[in-house]
Amino acid sequence: MKPTRQRDVCVVAGVCILVAASCVSAEPPKAATDSTAIGVESTLYPTDYVWRDVEGAPLPFQDQATICEVLRTAPIIESEFMDRGVAGNIKVLLEHEGVRIQAVVRIIDRKERVETGSARIDVKYRDSYIFEAAAYDLDRLLGIGRVPPTVVRPYKGHPGTIQIYMEGVAPEDIMLAEDRLHPPDPGYWWQQKTVMWVFDALIANTDRNQGNLLIDEEWNLYLIDHTRAFRETSALMDVQELNTCERQLWHAIRSLDHDELRTAMAPYLSSKEISKLLLRHKKLIKHYEKKIKKKGEDKVLYDLKVNDEL
Repeated sequence: MKPTRQRDVCVVAGVCILVAASCVSAEPPKAATDSTAIGVESTLYPTDYVWRDVEGAPLPFQDQATICEVLRTAPIIESEFMDRGVAGNIKVLLEHEGVRIQAVVRIIDRKERVETGSARIDVKYRDSYIFEAAAYDLDRLLGIGRVPPTVVRPYKGHPGTIQIYMEGVAPEDIMLAEDRLHPPDPGYWWQQKTVMWVFDALIANTDRNQGNLLIDEEWNLYLIDHTRAFRETSALMDVQELNTCERQLWHAIRSLDHDELRTAMAPYLSSKEISKLLLRHKKLIKHYEKKIKKKGEDKVLYDLKVNDEL
């Protein structure tokens, strides 16, 4: 099997939690649009995943519009800090009309300095809860459908986001450690990874690792933890992975209007972050246009396989 790509991640849960609480912005984010109005309920890559309550029973509602509304309004009855991730995640329990649902709250909002090793000593980047909502809305706008429902919601006086917790899935790193990472259909698996790499290149996600890739029982891949995405850079990251592109995703990217994209991201991103996103979008299109011209469309574009070997 092709070796799994992984970046080094330093996790010190207690420290991250304290930083999240102390560095969060005192000002609330710009009023967000309704995430459920972005995109359509159907996706390019539908799965049979069933959203479940804390006991594992299917939720009485499965549409994302209702899930988002519950995330936005249902009372929080319990909360605890999570011991995974670098963003001081807080797992909460919501109750809606007798149904109890787990979700993840993120409130981190800070800037970091990273050594570059060049004449330019360091650069700043933003690590923020708000990028979770931006990633969800962009996922919906493109029709990918692999980022769990996420909405803006304050937590104990701090601005934040809340995302539904996916029951019955496992992170890739845990499956690897337990020697369970053996996809029965490697072709389908790596096609999903390519969709992920294209999405990450577009959003400039520098923190994709095996801990934030979730796998369900049918080997469908889901994407979480985007607090370190939407960098202020026009560069496409991990270009070496961008050799092919799923055909429907390619058409969705090409047809994405910049005015529509700017409007969708305005509630979450700064003007500079948006301008860099638009530049990456242009570069991504040019990147694949060159590959298609050189190799031919059939060598570059593919149709996501039907996962029928399980």
